Order: sequence, then C-alpha cells, then structure tokens
Amino acid sequence: RKPRDGCEILPSPFRPHVAAVDRLRAWTSPYALDTDSLLRQELSPSTANTVQDLVFAALEPSTLSTYAAGLLRFHQFCDAEGIPEGHRMPASPFLLAGFVSRFAGTVSGKTVAAWLAGLHAWHDINCAPWEGDQRFISLIKMSAAKRAPASSKREKRAPVTIEHLFALQEGLDFSSSFDCAVWAVACIAFWACCRLGELTVPSKTAFDPRRHVTKSAAIRFRTLPDGSESAHLHLPFGKMEKDAGVDLSIPGRPLVCAVAALRLHQLANRRVPPDAPLFAFETADGSWAPMVKSWFLGRCRTVWEKSPALLSQVAGHSFRIGGATELLLAGVPPETVAAQGRWKSLAFLL
Repeated sequence: RKPRDGCEILPSPFRPHVAAVDRLRAWTSPYALDTDSLLRQELSPSTANTVQDLVFAALEPSTLSTYAAGLLRFHQFCDAEGIPEGHRMPASPFLLAGFVSRFAGTVSGKTVAAWLAGLHAWHDINCAPWEGDQRFISLIKMSAAKRAPASSKREKRAPVTIEHLFALQEGLDFSSSFDCAVWAVACIAFWACCRLGELTVPSKTAFDPRRHVTKSAAIRFRTLPDGSESAHLHLPFGKMEKDAGVDLSIPGRPLVCAVAALRLHQLANRRVPPDAPLFAFETADGSWAPMVKSWFLGRCRTVWEKSPALLSQVAGHSFRIGGATELLLAGVPPETVAAQGRWKSLAFLL
C-alpha cells in the first residue's frame, strides 16, 4: 500500500514497507543486526527467537503503533540530514538534539516526547544504549515545548454530563438491540468511571477474549441496605492493571441507572452466544456484532446533535471524567470516587 502523504521515506533494506504496528520489529540498523548476531551466537535459534518474541510481547499493539510514528519521523530527519545508517543507532545526544530541533515550533511538546519514546523503545528492543535521558536533551525538549504552536494544543475535553445521558435516554430506540447495548455501555462507562476501551473493542475483528470481557463473565447483582442495586464483574485486562484485570463495580442510581441498563441489554441481546463480547448486540440477519468503540461514539453523537439541549461535543475519555464529576457533585467522598475510577491518588481532582 502506498504511504500516506507525509509518511514517505527513502527506500532502504533496513526499513521494509510494513504496517505501523510492525515497524519497531521490522526496521533495523547495522547495530541491531550485530546485536541479533551476538544473541544467536550465544543462544540456540529457538531460545533466541523466544527472547525476541518476549521483548516485543511486552509492548501493546496500540503502543507499537504509536511508537512507530517517532521511528518514521526520526528516519525522515536522518535521510534529510544525510546521516549514515550506522550512526542512527545508538543515536548520539547531538543527533537526538538535532531531531528535536527540526520540529521545534511545528508540533507540540507532547508529540516530541512521544516520538522520542518510540525511538527509545527501538533502542531498548535492540539492546542499544540510550542517550536521550541526558539533561542536555531535556533542555532541548523544554525549549521545543515552549515554541509549540497554539494550533498543536488540543482543547481540554469536556466531560459527559448527566444531561448527555438524559438526551441519550430520550433519543435512543430501545426496541433496537444495538441501542440497548449503546445505552448499557454509556451508563456503565459513566457511573463506573471506566474507560471505553474496557467495554468496547477497537474494530469488528479485534475482539480478544484475553483482553475483552465476554458475555459468559460472572456478573453478581447485589441489593444494598437502602434498596438500591449494584452489579460486579471482572474485566480480564486493564490499561494500568494489564493481565491482572479489573474488578468493576457498577452502582445503581435513581434516575439514570447503569444496573437497569445492563439488565435491559442482557434481555435485548439474550441470543448473543456466551463467547461473544459482553456488549455485543444482535443484528438484523440473526447474527451478532461486537460493540466497536467508533460505532458507540458515533451513535451517541448522532443523538446529541439532534438534541434540543446545547450539549458539548465529547470524546471517549469524557465518560470517565463526567462520571467522576457527577459522583463528586452528589456528595460521594473523593476517596470513594478515586477507588471507583481506579485513580491511585486524588490528583484526578486537579
């Protein structure tokens, strides 16, 4: 496939044309080839292959794709500067400083930091020394961040509010299995202060039962002393918790209830097989489909755009922010909200 505009790079045997997620593994250097040779001199082929597989398995696919951008920009810079292949790894402090300076004033400081993180990872997986932590580089990065154009700074994301949920409740069609699943995800993401990526899948073909909760997961419903109901389940994977997973508590609320939304979804999509994602929904042809994050957000935005209320446009993370805000406004202690959202401290209040 032809590279997108701005992603072109000079042909090189060290940099085959591969998908972004494979770039850190496929793109190499003379130093990396020497390291691989030493590895295979010391270990058997099968053990050496296992070592390499384990190194790459430490990084999530989404992280590999993100880091790939830094690797691309670095080699574009080196090509433009005429830097020999053998000088690109290990990258000297002066080369790294030049790389940062090339983009000073054109991108945000966070973008520069992310690109360097990708370059750092490329060095790490090839057992190459990294000079990017020197104070010299930190000063260059600080100056570059100060020169970042205003256009590179993303506006602060508005939270989802209880009014957003009221509008969804009014605008969704609860005779639709898809809308019932959307409603359940929205309420749970809001009141349980969880990430959308923990409830949805990135694409139609990206469902992985090791990372995404299935319909067969044990859900425990509890009736509390005040008569309200809560639901509890285990998610197999969390952004920070990794494979340890997440114990999710879903509180019931009087007006917009996540527990009631979950029960409605279970009823509306009862014919979805047990090994499907928890928030999969029945389709018109009698089959089922997973709840893809972009489909979920697209449906929410369609409802909100038609709502007579003036509602802010929001992103996926806005559900977690909004739920925490609503709980705090309802008088829930900050420590309880922090535990609900799995924040390690009260810094989320800032």
